Amino acid sequence: MPQPIDVVLIGAGERGAQAYGLYALTNPDQLRFVAVAEPIPERRVRFSAQHHIPLENQYESWEGLFERSPLGQAALICTQDQQHTAPALAALAVGYDVLLEKPMATTPRECHLLVKKAEGSGRRLQVCHVLRYTHHFQKMRQIIQSGVLGQIVNVAHRENVSFWHMAHSYVRGNWANSNQSSSMILAKCCHDFDILTWMLGRRCQQLSSVGNLIHFRQENSPEGAPEYCLDGCPAAGSCPYYAPFIYIDLLPLWRSFGETATGLSRLVAIAQQRAPGLLKALSWIAADLRQASDYRGWPRSVVAMDPTLENLSAALRRGPYGRCVYRCDNNVVDHQVVLMQFEGGFSVSLTMHGHSHVEGRTTRIEGSRATLLAQFGLGGSWIEVQEHRGEDHLRYDTSGPVGGHGGGDEGLMQSFVQSLRDQTRNNMTTAQEAIESHLMAFAAEQARLEGSVIRMSAFRDAQELILQ
Repeated sequence: MPQPIDVVLIGAGERGAQAYGLYALTNPDQLRFVAVAEPIPERRVRFSAQHHIPLENQYESWEGLFERSPLGQAALICTQDQQHTAPALAALAVGYDVLLEKPMATTPRECHLLVKKAEGSGRRLQVCHVLRYTHHFQKMRQIIQSGVLGQIVNVAHRENVSFWHMAHSYVRGNWANSNQSSSMILAKCCHDFDILTWMLGRRCQQLSSVGNLIHFRQENSPEGAPEYCLDGCPAAGSCPYYAPFIYIDLLPLWRSFGETATGLSRLVAIAQQRAPGLLKALSWIAADLRQASDYRGWPRSVVAMDPTLENLSAALRRGPYGRCVYRCDNNVVDHQVVLMQFEGGFSVSLTMHGHSHVEGRTTRIEGSRATLLAQFGLGGSWIEVQEHRGEDHLRYDTSGPVGGHGGGDEGLMQSFVQSLRDQTRNNMTTAQEAIESHLMAFAAEQARLEGSVIRMSAFRDAQELILQ
């Protein structure tokens, strides 16, 4: 039986602890965390206890950890966006292979610096573009490259961020202010730029972009709304962003999940919306019912480390996630459209917005011989191909495991572990691959702010010259 790969973790927050930490706990023969660096003591202690990390390998900051010789084969960097570059460079320098959360960096210069450092050190630097590892997007790529659609003419891809997800992450949360994190088009859609170029097998030639922050502004707040939802908001019964509605009731999450789920998962989601008491009473029957009736995952797990109803209520009274969405320090857009021309002359549009009733990505591809329609949702996914000449519609169920980006998190980790085992670079999301999607995001934000059309060849050349 193979021994697990020893790794260290930088940042034991939601992604580090809940995604990759959970993978190690459920796959102990593949991955073992032997050290952690996390500035928040409660997170550091909890992660260390879960993974049996000795006290001498628990660090408040990554600097102390990387002053030592490597304790494992790889380092997982799961810090906030603007804190990716320094620990990743240090990890590569000391001899670790690196798995780096997206976005890999928040400036073009730092992205190029990371790529050059990885190439110079001979270490792996893999970026967490998890969507490439989902059955949904792998199947879509297979269909596109099979030629069944004919010549690609137009692609319309939408990143439909639900209203409550927008409020959670991009108004109240860590990605609300670009000065402290990154632009929303980079933070959210470097994934989408990546899968578009990967599936289509072409690069973007030029792009333009429009968008702004239109709704989550103080002038749109209900009359008499206080700074915190629980301070007696007069719109508590009608505001879709009322914090207890999102985090205590969880109705928006279950609705979004149920809209795209099938079978038992759909029934559970509907029961949670209409009869949560009944579901709780029946939760002894199966583990899935217990997990639903006592749900402690995202977004609740971000609001409170131990997300009981009591702790959630306390956190919402004066914590960031209990603020009125019209009285936050957010400045990122709540809608943006990027228009692109790809190699081969076909047009591509990417629409990102934060006002969807149902969370998920939708894609429509028009070809000379067929149309492709697709949906990638929280509860399930599908692809449909409508051939122009034939009458039959081909439909594929591309649903993956519930949670974890439809199986993308697990696929990413399996690929990373395998590349470490066999000492190959045979994975789909190396930094060299990932940099193109990031440059497209940087160019899109520049085009939005300037009102310009950007030619990507010139933009790429200009960014590479920065380091020379």
